[in-house]
Amino acid sequence: MAFTKINPQVQGNQTESPNLIDGHVCFFLPLQYLSGERTTARSTQIDLSLEDTENENTADAQKGGDISEEDKMEIGMTYMKVFQTREFLENLKTEIIKAKPPNAQDFKDPFVITKQRLIRDLQFCGINSIEDSDSNPSWSEGDDISDLNAKSVKLCYNNIGIFLDFMAEIFKRDSLGNRGCKVIASVNYEFNYPNAFYSSALGQVVFGTGFSMTGWMESDTKPVDDFIGIIGNFVTGIDIVAHELMHAVIQCTVDRGHGLDYKGEPGALSESIADVFAIMTQQWYSFKSDPNWKLEDSDWIIGKTAILPGHPGMGLRSLKEPGKAFEIATKTKVLKDLQIQHYDEYNDNLEVHISSGIPNKAFYEAAKEIGGFSWEKAGQIWYRALIDTGLDKTCLFSNFANSTFKEAVKIGKATGDPDLGKKVQRAWRKVGVQYDTWDD
Repeated sequence: MAFTKINPQVQGNQTESPNLIDGHVCFFLPLQYLSGERTTARSTQIDLSLEDTENENTADAQKGGDISEEDKMEIGMTYMKVFQTREFLENLKTEIIKAKPPNAQDFKDPFVITKQRLIRDLQFCGINSIEDSDSNPSWSEGDDISDLNAKSVKLCYNNIGIFLDFMAEIFKRDSLGNRGCKVIASVNYEFNYPNAFYSSALGQVVFGTGFSMTGWMESDTKPVDDFIGIIGNFVTGIDIVAHELMHAVIQCTVDRGHGLDYKGEPGALSESIADVFAIMTQQWYSFKSDPNWKLEDSDWIIGKTAILPGHPGMGLRSLKEPGKAFEIATKTKVLKDLQIQHYDEYNDNLEVHISSGIPNKAFYEAAKEIGGFSWEKAGQIWYRALIDTGLDKTCLFSNFANSTFKEAVKIGKATGDPDLGKKVQRAWRKVGVQYDTWDD
């Protein structure tokens, strides 16, 4: 899912090409969950850059203290799982193309976009086929998929369309880079791959089937006895697809195409923004499907469709109650959602999906206090803060909070809501985030 054939100029100036491989493989789930063993919030940062990795374990020890034998085994298992991802990045020969950030435009209603989607089915194709478009079965915009037997392809095609429609109708955005670019996705990646990711280097979003056989055969496989074993097909959820697509939007928009650094607060902010637009897309589609739908009907949980049957009410992340999206008792352990929701709990060693609960909770609190549908005012504030040219790749929670405050003040003046800025401030303060110049 990504951008291709986009003018590499940025606002008329040729810019230095950033390293779009290092730090810009954005996964839906923390990589350490792939082993099913991580039960503490200490992060193991997995770097998918093309640099030598022989000292990565040493670096992790410096960040989080001594590594136990159990952790060493877990880290090894995790590296083994991501090694193939590294391998196809190392072999990648295609050109990396940057996108221009959106400029302010005067849009006419109705705002109409021409979708361009390309979905590749990697079933039985082998891992390296992800970068070889000629060897994979694929379906493009305008192809008849009504009789297609590949369920994952249909779901991906339709869910991408829903996200593009949402961004066009609500934010007047024309595809990911705001220039009508083609969106490329691959489904059925690997066998039982329990994750999804966006790669700017590959120029696409990639979805695994998890431990569900949906799309391969009618019945589901029996989950194994760990957290990852209850994960099904990632392409089934509008919210999950929207989350990954949003990483491309962030990449195109922030810091002249660099995107947010995928570590610490910037990385957590990247994950949170993707979650925020994922939940808004899901809520918006619920309303479009049922005009009687109300925001109170939303549980603010994303990733519910990726949970295999037998775990009702569970999801992968909760914006309303970070840390309470799931609790799973296996034969050997109880696995709990590790997200945090207050800055007092934060440290730079936390995995970005865990600390993203802080800005996630801030958005929920803002949307609740502002009122209306999440995409009407709160969403507009977050979007305008995102496309603010003042954001850079090292943006901290407090910097983004201040951007949302400033945009809220502007929108408040335009809509006759002078307290809108204060409402946003209160939301951030509830999660312990404060900007230096804010009044008490």
